[in-house]
Amino acid sequence: MSMNIKVNTFTQSIFETTLPVNNKLYNKIKKQKLKKHEELQSTYNTNIDKTLFNEIKNYLQEYINTVGKILSKEKNIIDYMWFQKYSISDYHNIHCHSIDSNKYSFILYVDCGIKSGDTRFVNIGYPHVQLNEHRVKPIKGKCLIFLGAIPHESIPAKDNKKLIVSGNICYQ
Repeated sequence: MSMNIKVNTFTQSIFETTLPVNNKLYNKIKKQKLKKHEELQSTYNTNIDKTLFNEIKNYLQEYINTVGKILSKEKNIIDYMWFQKYSISDYHNIHCHSIDSNKYSFILYVDCGIKSGDTRFVNIGYPHVQLNEHRVKPIKGKCLIFLGAIPHESIPAKDNKKLIVSGNICYQ
C-alpha cells in the first residue's frame, strides 16, 4: 500500500552579515553615556540623539532593505533604537521584542572581544518547548536581523568590551 504524505516545515530565520566597520560612527557610539538599567544586568541608553539615530539608520539601511526583499516586504521603518554595554559578568536575560509577524529586530556589534558573551537564540515557544538553539559570537561589524518574537539572550560577558546597538524594524 502506498501512502501520500505531505511534509510541512516552518522555520524562523536569523539574517547575518558583516558590515564594513565605520570607525567614525563607531567612535561616536562608544562616546555615548550609558547608565545601569534597573531590570538589566548591563548599561543601557535609549536616549539617542536624532542626528546619531539617522547616521546609524543610514549605515544599516542597505542591509535592512536587502533583508526586506528576501521577506518580500517593500517598506521598513526603524521605530526604536538603543545602546547596550556589557562589563564582566553582565548579561541580558532571555526576552523577545515583539509578537507581531512584521516586527523584526537588529543587533549591531560595535565593539567586542573574544571573551564577550554570545547572543543565544532559542525557538519560539521556549521555555515550554526547547527544540533548538543558535549562538552567535560577537564580531565587530556583524549585524543580525531576526523576527522580534524569537527569544534571545546575551550570555554573561567575560570582558569589558561588548557594545551593541539594537533596534526594532517594522517591515511592510
